[in-house]
Amino acid sequence: MDTILQCLTPSTIPQAMDANKIAYGALLSTLPHAAFHDEPGLCWFETGIPNDLFNGVLQTNMEQEALPATIERVLAHFQRQRLPFQWHIGPNSRPADFGNMLEAYGIGHVEDEPGMAVDLLALSEDQPVPFNFGFHPVTTEHLLRQWTRVWGCGAPEEVVQDCFTVYSNLLFSPQSPLRMYLGTLAGEPVATVALFLGAGVAAIEHVVTIPQVRRQGIGAAITLMAAQEARAQGYRISVLTSSSMGFNIYSRLGFREYCTFRTYEWGSATSS
Repeated sequence: MDTILQCLTPSTIPQAMDANKIAYGALLSTLPHAAFHDEPGLCWFETGIPNDLFNGVLQTNMEQEALPATIERVLAHFQRQRLPFQWHIGPNSRPADFGNMLEAYGIGHVEDEPGMAVDLLALSEDQPVPFNFGFHPVTTEHLLRQWTRVWGCGAPEEVVQDCFTVYSNLLFSPQSPLRMYLGTLAGEPVATVALFLGAGVAAIEHVVTIPQVRRQGIGAAITLMAAQEARAQGYRISVLTSSSMGFNIYSRLGFREYCTFRTYEWGSATSS
């Protein structure tokens, strides 16, 4: 079992966030037909599912002159498998930034997101909760189908189905470090969030609110409730990566920025 991180500092948070993302990739690699590759200087995984969220490079740590051959090898592997994938550059990746090199190989830049963290004992909990808002652990296939449809609002049906396939294989074990929650408004599913407990921290993921009910405090409410769940599980530090839309919401809850995660991908509409 992971040692629960107790110390929130500019050095501990980036390390813990990188380690949490690697642990999440290792969990995805328990799927049928998946593989986890922990090589000197490179950590990557594949699930066999044709969705870039479920295949990728998690950490790179090598000299710059070794990068071209490594990029060529990984790219050729995913091309042979016809699998889209992401390449993540986290705070502990080395070299610190080789995005231009990835782009030269057609692995396109998607986003830069701040890595944020909060001490759960100092969480700002005086947030208004919308009337008739409910927070439900996802414990059945029916709830998971509702969760995936809200999470994938506007996404193609095959993307929603890929998500359901993955999480139905991971979620329902009592030992699973992955926890999912569905937010409802007057009984109707409107929001999602997930917790991944790994590397000593509780990562908050998949915060989504359907467009029809945004700007009503639902994103803040479901994030707060997930953070409270993490604290109830004995965790001291919660982490997340933030979109531009979510940054102010998370800041109001007490999250602070500690690092940056850059994401590149190949094989999707954003790739060249």
